[in-house]
Amino acid sequence: MNPMIRYMNHEDIPKVAAAEKLVLGHTLGESTLQRELDENPFAHYFLLEDGEGQVLVGLISLWIDTPQAQIINLLIMPEFQGQNFSVMLMDFMIDYLKSYEVTEITLEVRQSNIRAIRLYEKYGFVQVAIRRQYYDNGEDAFLMLKRM
Repeated sequence: MNPMIRYMNHEDIPKVAAAEKLVLGHTLGESTLQRELDENPFAHYFLLEDGEGQVLVGLISLWIDTPQAQIINLLIMPEFQGQNFSVMLMDFMIDYLKSYEVTEITLEVRQSNIRAIRLYEKYGFVQVAIRRQYYDNGEDAFLMLKRM
């Protein structure tokens, strides 16, 4: 496979919503994703696909308000997890944000998502706060920060 990263477009919304539901257990919903693409000037959504653009491998979504950015979602489809595709998306994101002169990146991550926390720590993210009962199931989120 020769994976590629590209901007998300309107035709991708149903498969992105389905991927969010499958991997994250919930989705922003197709109407919210539509609004993000159409109305949110801060939103940047990218898909990681196989080389032919047929199979969704993963995605990353960001809000950029220079000099700050926030990772909204980073997910890898189950059949592709553990194959360093998250590293590919993180490397892409860091390079992409440099062009916007971003100086800090934040994200929220479930406290139980140890694999994601370790990935973010490898990229220099540190835990700066806890958001109590942040998720629908009452789980706390770690707020993490990376200074560029």
